[in-house]
Parts: sequence; C-alpha cells; structure tokens
Amino acid sequence: MKTLLVSEPMHPDGDALLATRDDIRVLRAGQNDDLLKEYMPEADAVVIRVMMLPAELLATAVNLKVVSRHGVGCDNIDVAHLSARNIPCAIAVDSNTTSVVEHVVMMMMSLNKRARQYDHLTRDGQFGQRSKLFTSELHGKHILIIGFGRIGKRLAPVCQALGMRVTVSDIALDQEVAKEQGVETVDDWRSILSTVDYLSVHVPLNDTTRDLVGKDEIAALPQHAIVINCARGGIVNEEALAAAVRDGKLAATGVDVFATEPPALDNPLLALSDHVSIVTPHNAAGTIESQSRMATYSVQNALDGLDGKLTSERIFNAADLV
Repeated sequence: MKTLLVSEPMHPDGDALLATRDDIRVLRAGQNDDLLKEYMPEADAVVIRVMMLPAELLATAVNLKVVSRHGVGCDNIDVAHLSARNIPCAIAVDSNTTSVVEHVVMMMMSLNKRARQYDHLTRDGQFGQRSKLFTSELHGKHILIIGFGRIGKRLAPVCQALGMRVTVSDIALDQEVAKEQGVETVDDWRSILSTVDYLSVHVPLNDTTRDLVGKDEIAALPQHAIVINCARGGIVNEEALAAAVRDGKLAATGVDVFATEPPALDNPLLALSDHVSIVTPHNAAGTIESQSRMATYSVQNALDGLDGKLTSERIFNAADLV
C-alpha cells in the first residue's frame, strides 16, 4: 500500500477522488508544520498547497515518487532537489486559468469605472459628484500582456472581445497561437511601454523575472496607465509601483499577490486609497470551480504518479528528468 500525504485541507471533490482508492493510505498534515515533518518520511506522494517544501524536508521522504502541486506555481517547492532525484513535480494544468482571467478583468473594469469611488460617493450623499468624476471605456485601449502561457492565451481573446488592442510578449512566444488570435507581438516589450494603457503580467517567479517590472519600467508607462499583477509577488516591484500610484505618476493598480504573504500591514500597496487600487489576498484562483479543479487535478496527478501514468504536459520539471 502506498502512502499519500496531503499537506492542507482542500475542496471535497479532491477528497472524494482519494476515497475511490482503497489501495492508498492517506495522511493529512492539516496545514501543521510539525505534522508535515512527522509524516514526510512515510510519503510516497505529496499533495501540497502553499506550505513550504524545502530540500531538507524533502530529503527525509526517502520513498518519495511524486510531488503534486495544488495549483500551477512551484515557488514553494525546491524543484531542483526533486529534479536531482528524478522525482516529478506535477502541476494542476489549466485548473485556475478561467478564474484568474476573470479576476484580471474584474480589476481592470473596477478601476477603470471607478467602482469603489462611485460607491462611496453614492453612499455618502454625494450623488452630484457623478458629473465631475469621469470614467473610461476599455474599448480601444491598449493592453500589454507579459507572459503568453495558459493564462495569457486565455486573457488575450477576452480583452479582444471587449474591443481592446492586445499586444503579447513572451521569451518563448507561441507565434502560431498569436497569429490565430490576431494579437500583436513584441520581443522588446519595454520599447512600447509609453503606448500602453494596461499592463498585466503572467509569468512565473524566478531569478529572471524578479523585479521584471521595476522602477524604470513603471516610469516609462503613461500617467493614465493601470498595472495588474495576478501572477506572483516580486515580479512587479512593490515599492516602485506604490510610489508611482501615490504620486499620481500612474493611474491605478490591481494586485492579488505580494512578495511576502501575507503582506506586512505597512506594505506601501496597502496604504493606497481604494479609489486607485484594488488589493486581494492571493485569491484570483479562489472560485469554487477553480478550487474543485485544483483539488481533483492535483490528487489525480499524485495518483497517476504512483501508478506510472503521469504525462509530461503535467510535469513542471519534465525537461530536467531522465
């Protein structure tokens, strides 16, 4: 009998899938660091959400055959350690794409239409202010999507459907899909920042993308531009972004992710007025549907890993395995 360790509670649909296997022993750490450490040496497979899996902890799992991420980002896992041991790190491919795309659009629309500000004015008896605070249409606006992976490819046609001009950029740009969608492409995205109304990032966090959008990039954007980050904290420099919005050099920002989570209460992004910012607690993938998919996909990946059925498109470190 194989042992599968579940680090944290998940949607019941994932538990239901586990219940179909009487040949699998399930251990649950319940988001408890001590239990995670205690159970790790017994694990043949691990389903992990946001808890950390450093090399020193993974090294204790001498029988480990697969780690399955409840999501698509792996920055909480020492993937290099897994690769060195030829252990696949599976991801729940396409489980949260729709949810994140909708979250990005929600942020763009809310900021563009001054939703929070108009709500406050109406509740505060300042109905007449509606003629003094103008909003803007998304139609005709230019959005730059940095990262043309699963989410970028889904976001682009949604923005097109709203009548937006879409430009995409990626270090390994899928030209075929870009051509099919009819989007503009650019290799040097920094060269067009002055033309951008919206900037949305959708790349993983690693050494090459940390502070990818920094002080210089933010300064190159027009004053009316809005920056959205629903990817990973640290990709957009938080201090530079907050300063630009605070000083009126950038119109607004929507942020779902932070360099340190949860963010410190003195994080400058949290000090921005809700008229010019929307901050959410890393829950762009927090829909019921997305949570169900992430739970079932991650459990299935773990089971497939144990059964020798895990396919390469679901393995984050596939290129590094023998």
